[in-house]
Amino acid sequence: MKNIKNQLVVLFFIAFTFPHLGSSQDSLNFELSYEVNRVYPSLSITKEKLNEARTLVDLNKYYKPSWVKEYISVEILLTCKGKVKKFVSKNDTISQVQKDSMGKADVGTDISISVEYMPKNTLKYNEAKESNFTFTVEPENQAKYIAGIRELRQYFKENVMDKISPDSFQQYNLTAVKFAIDEAGQIVDAHVFESSKDEKLDKLLLEAVCNMSGWKSAEYASGLKVKQEFVLTVGDHTSCVINLLNIREDLTVRGEGK
Repeated sequence: MKNIKNQLVVLFFIAFTFPHLGSSQDSLNFELSYEVNRVYPSLSITKEKLNEARTLVDLNKYYKPSWVKEYISVEILLTCKGKVKKFVSKNDTISQVQKDSMGKADVGTDISISVEYMPKNTLKYNEAKESNFTFTVEPENQAKYIAGIRELRQYFKENVMDKISPDSFQQYNLTAVKFAIDEAGQIVDAHVFESSKDEKLDKLLLEAVCNMSGWKSAEYASGLKVKQEFVLTVGDHTSCVINLLNIREDLTVRGEGK
């Protein structure tokens, strides 16, 4: 009994003498880094991928043909030269005519897909269902930092990473600041999407984003310039916050902490 009491005394002594031992250890268990990534629309596709598309899954990876027992109709709705065009087929196969028409759709506009089908299930009385989605075709030229990735990396190293302490973040903590590059190549709509819970740190990241210059806007082959959204993330990139940002593997820039 005496030994148990002695052990408890030792444990309490450690806990009160080194209150930050656990959190300090956590801070060493991840790589403090930063990234700048493109934030994509819910559904978008490049011209190249559109030209290669054969079925609806190629347009929307979340579409589930396994749910379909029988197609009733597949309707494609798009705008071409300001006029609405509709194409109707009997299955999920994309014809060359449909692809050509989608490729000629007015740039920056949504293309809508509406699928009416009989579902594949074990119900005795089956009713027709409908599935809908829209997507856009990506511009051929994405927005970019004119000086290049190396200079963008150096900018955030000097204006963010060199000014914060590695202890500012714990494991799984990630701060995200979203911003957009408008048609004139200017920073707009900058805001803290995921806070660090430290007002000064959030302000530092937001100011670093707002003070950037030297971007070129996204542009279609036709010459039409469009706004594109990006996000600066700082902290532990194994955080589940990453799943909320709709970024892809085509990393814009990445850098590590001190």
